[in-house]
Amino acid sequence: MLKGEQGKKLRRALIIAGAAAAVILLALLLRPEPVLMNSAEIANVWNNGVLRVGLRNDVPRLAEDGTGLEWEIAQALAERIMSNSDDYTGDIPALEAVEVTSMSVGAKLRDGSIDAAICLMPRGANAAYAYSRAYYDDPCYILVKPGNENADMSKLKVGCIQSASSSNLYVPSGATRNLLFSYYSDYKDSGYNTANITGYASYTDLFDALDKGQVDAIAINELMLNKYGEGRAYAKHTADIGTLHYAVATLSANSAIATVADMMLSEMGY
Repeated sequence: MLKGEQGKKLRRALIIAGAAAAVILLALLLRPEPVLMNSAEIANVWNNGVLRVGLRNDVPRLAEDGTGLEWEIAQALAERIMSNSDDYTGDIPALEAVEVTSMSVGAKLRDGSIDAAICLMPRGANAAYAYSRAYYDDPCYILVKPGNENADMSKLKVGCIQSASSSNLYVPSGATRNLLFSYYSDYKDSGYNTANITGYASYTDLFDALDKGQVDAIAINELMLNKYGEGRAYAKHTADIGTLHYAVATLSANSAIATVADMMLSEMGY
């Protein structure tokens, strides 16, 4: 049947079909998600019977009263991971939400209290963490009193939220401060001096300092502006200090969960 000239075409077709099947099999074997689901950190989640995610509960629209985008992402990620376990029946919740603050999330990741954090963690801010792609972009602004939108930034006294050194690399207050300092560094040859930046302990103190003229401007991210700026008189300066990009974060040694989150967010259109 496979001999002679007539068999040549059939032999060629079988070779092509075999090669295609091998490619498909190899692709299936090399698909990242099945490999990730066999990782030690995913196995640990399955053994616990639940994905423990650090979540805030004080950010309107993203995480407030157990609702918001971050809670929705956490639930979707938990169901994706747990549904791949042979022992998971769906009869119990896949997600264990652990409330965290900007000051406690790092410690809870390090001591294993949570498997992942979905709580305004700026992507790529700290090498100790692995990150997914961004699920939310949060622009940062310089706010001034109305009429001063084009004032020379190098001559302004600027306020921002001060952060403890243990957290300033990955919480939004510290990340906004970092963007501000980076902006000043970029323009240091134009007379920008970080000595003109003053730290404040709370957003209320920050806005009060602007209202009372203790500073000429304040740096703040949009989410916190929407939360604390209502009823305040301010204008946005023309300076652009940058944008924070929030991502799902895990310890860098436990990157499988962050990678699964990255794949899931990609499928969701992020």
